[in-house]
Amino acid sequence: MRLRFFGGLAAEADGAPLDIRGRGQEALLFRLALDAGTTVAYRSLAEDVWPDDLPEDPRAALQSLASRLRRGLPAGTLEAVPGGYRLAVAREEVDLAQFQDLVARARRAADPAAATSDARAALDLWRGDPWTPGHGFDWVVRDLLEDRAHAERILAVRGTDAGDPGVARGAEDSSASGVDASVPAALTPLIGRRRELELIGEQLRDERLVTLIGPGGAGKTTLAFETARRAPGSVVVELAPAAPGEVWAAVAGAVGRSIRVGELVSTSARDRVAEALAGRTLLVVLDNCEHVSAEAAAVALDVLRSAPGSRILATSREPLGLAGEAFVDLGPLPDPDARELFSRRVRAARGSAPTPDEEAAVERIVTRLDGLPLALELAAAKSRTLTLAEIDSGLDDRFALLATGPKAIEARHQTLRALIDWSWETLTDAERTALRAAAVFPDGVDVRDVPAIGDAFDVDADAFDGLVDKSLLRRSDRRLRMLETVREYGIDRLRTEGREAEFRAVQARAMAGLAAREDARLRGPEVREALAWFDADDENLSAALRVCADQPGMEDVGVRVVRSCLWTWLMRERFEELQSGVMRFGEAAASLDSEAAVVVRAIALLGSAFARDLEDAVEGPPRLGPAASSSSADTGGPTAGSTDARPGEPTAAGLARFEREVPAVIEAAAVHRSELSAALGPLLRAVLAAAQNHRPGAPWSRNVTIGDEGLEDAPTWTLALISMLRSAIAQNGGDNQTLGAESEKAVSTFRELGDVWGTAFASQMRSEWLQLAGRLDEALAVADASSAGLLGLTSVTDLVQQRSQSIGLLLRLGRLDEARARLHESQELARTKDSPRAIAQTDMDAAAIEIAVGDGAAALRHLDIVAAEMLPSFPDQLIAWSRSRRAQALLLEGRADEAHAALAEALPAAARSGDHPIVADVAVSIAGWLATTGRDADARRALVAAARLRGGVDASDPFLRVMRERLGNDVLLPDATAPTSRADSDGDDDIAALVALLA
Repeated sequence: MRLRFFGGLAAEADGAPLDIRGRGQEALLFRLALDAGTTVAYRSLAEDVWPDDLPEDPRAALQSLASRLRRGLPAGTLEAVPGGYRLAVAREEVDLAQFQDLVARARRAADPAAATSDARAALDLWRGDPWTPGHGFDWVVRDLLEDRAHAERILAVRGTDAGDPGVARGAEDSSASGVDASVPAALTPLIGRRRELELIGEQLRDERLVTLIGPGGAGKTTLAFETARRAPGSVVVELAPAAPGEVWAAVAGAVGRSIRVGELVSTSARDRVAEALAGRTLLVVLDNCEHVSAEAAAVALDVLRSAPGSRILATSREPLGLAGEAFVDLGPLPDPDARELFSRRVRAARGSAPTPDEEAAVERIVTRLDGLPLALELAAAKSRTLTLAEIDSGLDDRFALLATGPKAIEARHQTLRALIDWSWETLTDAERTALRAAAVFPDGVDVRDVPAIGDAFDVDADAFDGLVDKSLLRRSDRRLRMLETVREYGIDRLRTEGREAEFRAVQARAMAGLAAREDARLRGPEVREALAWFDADDENLSAALRVCADQPGMEDVGVRVVRSCLWTWLMRERFEELQSGVMRFGEAAASLDSEAAVVVRAIALLGSAFARDLEDAVEGPPRLGPAASSSSADTGGPTAGSTDARPGEPTAAGLARFEREVPAVIEAAAVHRSELSAALGPLLRAVLAAAQNHRPGAPWSRNVTIGDEGLEDAPTWTLALISMLRSAIAQNGGDNQTLGAESEKAVSTFRELGDVWGTAFASQMRSEWLQLAGRLDEALAVADASSAGLLGLTSVTDLVQQRSQSIGLLLRLGRLDEARARLHESQELARTKDSPRAIAQTDMDAAAIEIAVGDGAAALRHLDIVAAEMLPSFPDQLIAWSRSRRAQALLLEGRADEAHAALAEALPAAARSGDHPIVADVAVSIAGWLATTGRDADARRALVAAARLRGGVDASDPFLRVMRERLGNDVLLPDATAPTSRADSDGDDDIAALVALLA
C-alpha cells in the first residue's frame, strides 16, 4: 500500500485506488500514516481526529471508526495493538514520513555529499502543498515547512562548499553564531526546542530581562546555555550552589572568569561587577534562581540599572517579579521530540535504539513522564539493565524506579525525587498543602473553584497561585493543571505521611459541594456553562465517587455527588454511569434525610423494580425526561439512540418492594422540596398505578397518567417538566388533545424560565402536535428552533433525531432540496462524532427521502446499511420503523410478497414497543400493501386504525402521496372524517385488526 499526501490525497494498493470515505476515516488514516509502522496511542489519536470536541467515549468512537476504515484497506494493514492502533506499512510507502526521515538523516549526516543527496531527495518529494484532513492538523504543516526550510538550508550551505567540513557543519550547529568558549559546551545535541530558542532570541531583542520559566527537568539550563553560545561575550552565572547572601559573589566570580579588564579597584562584589560591565554590551545568564529568587531579582535590577548595555536571561521555576520582565514558558517536550530524545538516550545506554515492537512502550513512557527531558534521560539510563516494558511497568512507582542517575551532575538532577524535592524545599507550608491538595484532582481545578477548594483544605487561594508561579501548576483553558510526575510526587508525599485517605475524602466533599452548585444551574439560562463544568470535571467527579464507595462513612457524600450528577447524566444519555451510581448508593439513600437522598432513592426504586434484564440495567432506569418518547416515526424515524421506552415487566417482588417504599419516598419528597423532588410524588404515583394495572405481555407504561396531587405548591420549573412528560406520554399514546395542551404549556413556561434544554425538548412535542394539526410551516419552525436549542447540550444521537423531525416535515411540504441539504448536515455531524446510532438515523432519513421521491431501490440501499449495522441494543421502535420503511420501498419496486414479509416483522416489534405513532406508521405501510394487492376496503380500514392510534389524520404522508400516484386512485387518501379516538385505552383492538388484515 502506498500513501501520498503532497499535492493531494492518493491511496492505492496493488495499483488500485483505495476507497476512504469521510473526514473521520481520512483523519484516522492520516494520523496513523504520520507514524507509519508505530503504535499511536488512543489518546493521541482521539485528540487529533477530534481536536475541538472529543466524543463522550473516545475509545469506543475510535473502535467504530477504525472498523469502518479497515474495510477500505488491504487485509492486515490497520492493526489494533495494546494501547492504540498501528498502520502496518513501511515509512518509505508514506511520502510525508519518507520526507521527514530524509531531512532528519541529512541533518545528522557528517558527510556533506550524503547530506546534500538526502536533502535533495526530500525536496523532490514535495510535489505540491501537503494535504491534510482539515482543521486540527495545522501542526503537521508547520513541522513539514520547518523541515523543508532545513533541507533548503542544507543545500544552500553545503552545496556551495561541499568539500569543506567546517562550512558543512556551520549552518546546523551553534558555531555559525559564534560560540563563546566561556560557556560550558553541550554534552549531547539539542533535540527540539527550536521554536523556544527563537522566542528567547526575539524576547531578548525587545526586552532587557527575560526569564525562562518551567518545571524542574524541562531543560531551562540547556536552552539558556545554548542561547549564551550564540551570543559572544556572554556571562553565565550558575546559582544552584549559591546560598542566600551569596548571589553577588557568584555574579562577580563569573564576571571575573569571563571578562578581561584592568586591575579592579573596588572591594565589594557588587561594585566589581558594575565596574566590569561598564560600557559593555553583553548577555548575563542567571541560572537556577528559584531558591534565591528575591536576592536574584534585586541583583538583576541593580545590574540592569548600572549597566545599560547589558541584558539578562534568567532561568527559574518562578518569575523574578520585576517590572518589564518578559517570559518564555518552557513546558514538556512535544511528543515527537520527546520520543526522539528518549530513543537516542536508550541507544546510548544499551547500544541499540528501540525496536518497532518497543514503540508502544516508548509512547507510554514518554506520555507518563510528561515529556520532561530530565525524567526521560533518567528512564532511558535504566535500559542498560531493564527492558522498556519493565521500565514502563516500573513507572507505577516512578520515584523508586528513577532513584539513581548520573553522578557527575548536580545532586538535584540525579533522581526524579530530588528534582521535585528542590522545588518542594522552596515552598511555604500553605503551598505544600495546596500541592498535595491539587494532586488529588486528576482533572485539575477550575480557576473559579480555587477559593472553595482552598477553604475545603483550610488553605488560602493565593497558595495555588504560588504553585503556578513556581511551575508546579500550569494555567491552561481557565484550569490549573499538574504534570503527572508532580501529581505522583504529591500523592507519594501523602502516602508517606499517611494522609492520602484524608485528602481524598476532602476532595470528595469539595466536589459534592461544587457539583451541587453547578447542578442548580442546569435548569435555567446558564445550562451551557454548567454542562461545560461537568464535562471538564468528569474525572474529578469519578475520583470522588470511587472514594465514597471505598472509604467507610463516605456514603452520604456519595449520595450527594450522584444526585448532583443525575441531571447531566440524563441530558448526556450516560445511563451506564447513572445506573452504576444509583445502584452503588441507592441503599445509602434509604435514610431519606435529605433532598439528595430522596431523589437518588426514588431513581433506585424505579431501576430495581422495572429493570428487565442486564441490557436494561446497563441502559438505566425508566427515563425522567422527554427522551422516553421515541419521537413520531412518521416525521423521519425514531431515535436510534434512545433507551427502549418499554421498561421491563415488573416482578412480583420488585413491585411489592416498590409499593412498600414509595409512600415514604413521596412523604420525604414533600419535606425536602426542590425542583426535582417536587416532581417525584406525581411521577411515582403514576408509575405505580400503571404497573399495578398492567396486563401481562403488554407494555405496562402505556397507561401512565400523571395527576395533579402534590403539585399545589410545586416550583414553576417542576410544573413545566410535568407538562413536558405528560405531552411525551400523550404523544406515545396517540392522545392528541393532551399533547397539544401540555406541549403548549411546557414550551411557554420553559421559555419564561430561560431553560434552553427544557424549551428545546418541549418544542419537539409541540412540533408533533402542529404537524397532526396540519400546520406544517409552524411545525417546521418549532422543530428547527428545538434543534438549535439542543446544540451542545445533548448527545449527537438526540440532536440528529431532532433534525430528522425537520427533514420529515420538509418532505411533507414538498421541499425536497432543503430536505437533502438538512440530511447532508446531519450526516456530517454523525460522521464527525462517529456515532453509530446517529449514522444509522441518517441512513433512515435518507431512505425516507428516497421513498418520498418514489425511488424504492435507493431507499433499500440505505436500509440495507441500517440492517447491517443494527445492534442488539437498538430498541423495538427502530426495528419496527426500519422494517416498515423496507416494506414501503419494496412496494415501490413492485415486490409485494417481500413487503408482506417485512411487515410481518414490523408489526410485532411495533406492538411490543407500546409506541402508538410507531404502530400507526406500520399501519400506513400495511394500507399500502393492501391497496397494492387490490384490497381497497381493507386499506381504508388500516388507515382509520392508523389515525386512531396516532390521534389524528396524517394527510401529508409522503409514502401515501407516492402510492396514490402509482395506483392512480384515491384509495390511500386519508379520510379527514375518520374517528381519531377509541373506546379502549390501549389500542389493542386496532393492533388486533391490523394483525388480521396482514394475515
